[in-house]
Amino acid sequence: MDKRIVKTKNNISNALLKLIEMKSAREITVKEIAELAEIERKTFYLHYNCIEDVYKDIENNINEQLIAEANKYIKTNYKITDIFNNLNKVIMNNIVFFKSVSKNDSYSFLLHSFENILSNIIYKIARENYNIKSNNLKFYTDFYAAGIVKLYTSWLKDETNLTLDELTIIVTRACFLSVDELSKE
Repeated sequence: MDKRIVKTKNNISNALLKLIEMKSAREITVKEIAELAEIERKTFYLHYNCIEDVYKDIENNINEQLIAEANKYIKTNYKITDIFNNLNKVIMNNIVFFKSVSKNDSYSFLLHSFENILSNIIYKIARENYNIKSNNLKFYTDFYAAGIVKLYTSWLKDETNLTLDELTIIVTRACFLSVDELSKE
């Protein structure tokens, strides 16, 4: 892809990320994004059809990071806590985004997307690393993912005094102790 296109799209994404910190999703306009990105509105529309397309780009970028970190774990078969330590890296690299999204209910659609990605990651780990073949595995992984996203959301909203390491231990125990039980089926 042309470097100018990449730069413009990055500027647009960064502008949206700044606005996410300050406003709900419904309040953000293309005009504001364009002004912050220091581009014309028509330039915005050369790259995106609407604001939702920018969200999709940001979401896809973070999802790719999450999947890449999960795949490192799956391929190397490290300790169970390593998967969440790797996923924490993605969160910390995008901490402003995750905090802003967690604190504003109008961005719940993004949290739902991450919940789906996390469910798929846990499912893949359970199948490939634990060889779990349960017919109900997808129900379990959806349940775990919803709980994990809720725990991280509470942490990101500063509703808990837990450190990220303490949260990681809780999430790991909650998720993978159950996976260990499933592997006995």
